[in-house]
Amino acid sequence: MVRTTTTAAGRRADIIAATICVLARDGITETTTRKIAAEADVNQATLRYYFGSKDDLLFAVLQEMMRTTREVVQSGIPSNGELHDAIAQSIKAFWMHVEAAPELQVMQYELTLYALRHPESAWLAKQQYDGYSTLVETLFQQNFEAAGKSCAVSFAELARFVIAGLDGLILQFISDHDTVRVHRDLDHLISAVIALAEGQPSKNHKR
Repeated sequence: MVRTTTTAAGRRADIIAATICVLARDGITETTTRKIAAEADVNQATLRYYFGSKDDLLFAVLQEMMRTTREVVQSGIPSNGELHDAIAQSIKAFWMHVEAAPELQVMQYELTLYALRHPESAWLAKQQYDGYSTLVETLFQQNFEAAGKSCAVSFAELARFVIAGLDGLILQFISDHDTVRVHRDLDHLISAVIALAEGQPSKNHKR
């Protein structure tokens, strides 16, 4: 059970954390407001007070996942100002988060498919990818500017290329948990990202 707090902001955070726990544990089809309320130690009326609809709650979950991703990636960026290191280490920092909690990745894919299966919720899927793209785009822009470098493609293109590559690696990893192969493939992705950013043919990026 998620530990509860007394402030409004704290209670809202508790409910979001409880929702993530239930979704990761039981899957979206088995997740109910009753289970979420029990996990957060609140009644269902309180749940409805903070989140008027299921979509509102799921959107809050996606925002929390993006916030966590931002923190993880930023924590992995080295302070030496080297652009290649910034790209490599930020991607690897994110991947360590994937390996530490693969159930969260399964949960997010379930949320995406749920949204696409329900026309009234389809905006959630778009919002998810738009949000991650904006996040990665901003981080790239900040690091390129800090290094005094220009990018051969737009930051938006580079961000979507990274997300597409990571999506493929995540789906394979949560299917077979082959860490040896995925680390090799992750190095190939890093090499390709650097090459695309520099407008050069892809070369293997050394660890």
